[in-house]
Amino acid sequence: MAVKTHEDTAAAGAPAATRFDISVRVENTVYVILYTPPPGTYGAQYTQGMNLLVLVGDKTITFNDVAGRSREMPIVSRTPVPQSNH
Repeated sequence: MAVKTHEDTAAAGAPAATRFDISVRVENTVYVILYTPPPGTYGAQYTQGMNLLVLVGDKTITFNDVAGRSREMPIVSRTPVPQSNH
């Protein structure tokens, strides 16, 4: 649903890897996951609006990246989406 750069709280002077907060809607819940791209890769910021299969766990969401590798990311938050009466 949405991708934004994660605000890191790294120590001053320490190099911080670019990480992203990615919002994913699964049925009636929006999950925000913390995505850390593998070194030397980029493009997470361009994934907004993509559909993909995910496995939702208690604390993580697992999905396959474009190369078919399984990636497990921590869930930062979850928010129920109100059901419409249409």
